[in-house]
Amino acid sequence: MLTRRLWLGLAMASLAATPLAARMVNDRTVALNAAVQQLVDGNSTPGIVVLILQDGQSIYQRAHGLREAGGAPIAMTDMFRLASMTKIVTSTAALMLVEQRRLNLDDPVSLHLPEFANLRVRQADGSLAAPERAPTIRDLMNHTAGFSYSFMNAPGIVAAYRDAGVTDGLATSLSAEEAARRLAASPLRHQPGREFHYSLATDVLGWVIERVSGQRLGDFVAERIARPLNLASFAFRVPAAQAERFVPVNRPAEPRLALGLGVTPLRAAQDVAFPATGGSALLDPNRPFGPGYDSGGGGMVGSIADYARFLSMLARGGEIDGVRILTPETVRLMAENQTGSMATLRGPGWGHSLGAGVLMDPAAARSRLPVGSWGWGGIYGTQFWIDPTNRIVGVVMTQTSVLGSGPIASLVREAAYAE
Repeated sequence: MLTRRLWLGLAMASLAATPLAARMVNDRTVALNAAVQQLVDGNSTPGIVVLILQDGQSIYQRAHGLREAGGAPIAMTDMFRLASMTKIVTSTAALMLVEQRRLNLDDPVSLHLPEFANLRVRQADGSLAAPERAPTIRDLMNHTAGFSYSFMNAPGIVAAYRDAGVTDGLATSLSAEEAARRLAASPLRHQPGREFHYSLATDVLGWVIERVSGQRLGDFVAERIARPLNLASFAFRVPAAQAERFVPVNRPAEPRLALGLGVTPLRAAQDVAFPATGGSALLDPNRPFGPGYDSGGGGMVGSIADYARFLSMLARGGEIDGVRILTPETVRLMAENQTGSMATLRGPGWGHSLGAGVLMDPAAARSRLPVGSWGWGGIYGTQFWIDPTNRIVGVVMTQTSVLGSGPIASLVREAAYAE
């Protein structure tokens, strides 16, 4: 008799071997439609947009619900705050500089940002010690450099960040220079390379890109990525007059990672509970329209179609419609697990690549995605995945903060692979 574990393994192997497009018959479309309907009608989010492509062609798309309670219908052309889905764009920009030999993955961060030359590591007893080695560009990209986020609520670190005025980048008017100075003066959470901890590392990577390129991060992305790929919506800063193009932000009505509990509008900067850590994140829906540095870890905005096109470029090995951004070898490196068996933010079965989570064990992760799929989400309520086995990219976007990037988007993602 097959054990449950063996049966699940065989089922996963069979699923991964069958192209999703071949299985995207009526029952899969029904499953996706039902998931989307459930989320809106069940009071988990006012509205949601979904786009799934294979080989760059749409095999499922839907906009369902409202931009906000009592508002207009949500649309595929609406603008969204991408939050941490910015990270893979920033990683792409950095790897472009690596290919040009202007940056090396093993460069110490301080080679490009001298203000990070005197970092200290917080020890278990609260004392500070010199790092055993300097954090590198690679450490920044796979979140093993030792930095943190305030909302990760790490003992000792969150207080140090608060005292130093460190910003998570989601609500700030600080310049890049001042934000870097404050972070560099704060302790590392652990020795570089020893542990994975989700962090401001990608903001630091953005500052590295600015120093190496001599351009503001948003200008680099616009000139080197967005314009060549015809991604008109990609931006870090947007005129306030365009605010009406954006889906309004809301937050869960209760501080729990559970569906169906309702939402509350979020109109100005506010601390929002982050239940996974017991911390909170300071979110400002007006950040794209104001001053402040270009946050490589969470500052971009865009439309679902443009983001899916960017992902299709990566899924095709760094090129689309004759425009090459990265070499296939670099994209393969970008998608590989870089954290070994370290515990990562997504939990069991997941590793982390140079900018996103990578699925190593679908059974442990309780996911129907094939091994080697990779992706990430953003705290404002967005998520993407790339499935190399089926040549699929998928994007789910809401503006329901915290809940949207996890339980909401994952329900839709898994429905695309339902049996």
